[in-house]
Amino acid sequence: TDVVNLEQVRGPATITTVNWVGQPTPLHATSSGKVLLAAFAPDELAAFLARPLPRFTPQTITEAPALERELVRVREQGYATTTEELEQGLDAIAAPVRDAGGRVVAAISVSGPVYRLDAARVAEVAPAVVAAAADLSRRLGYAPPPSTDTASSPS
Repeated sequence: TDVVNLEQVRGPATITTVNWVGQPTPLHATSSGKVLLAAFAPDELAAFLARPLPRFTPQTITEAPALERELVRVREQGYATTTEELEQGLDAIAAPVRDAGGRVVAAISVSGPVYRLDAARVAEVAPAVVAAAADLSRRLGYAPPPSTDTASSPS
């Protein structure tokens, strides 16, 4: 039901987020949690969605169908975002970390105040978060399957 942050690195700005290390945070209201939920087996996800989804802010997703649609988007784009869903004024981006077997076992995330991590900045930062998660996944032994993109193949 929760995700726990294992490590946190603070940026150089004076205004920063709280220390989340060791604190359980809800799967449905955090970018890291959404990454983990997107990797749940269908029966595990159904069981999770059958439970109430508590509201933390007006933006928290509390309806199972809406969260399911969000998780489809997470799977398609390869990362999750939150916009003031856990705490007013806090946005975040997270990407999955996979083990050698390809299972999502963790996430790497970046969070910050809305005025610094708005939609335009999320679009700029997301590729770096995805790349960092992919690098850590490779270090854990994950080898992504070969690309099936035939559009760039010579004819």
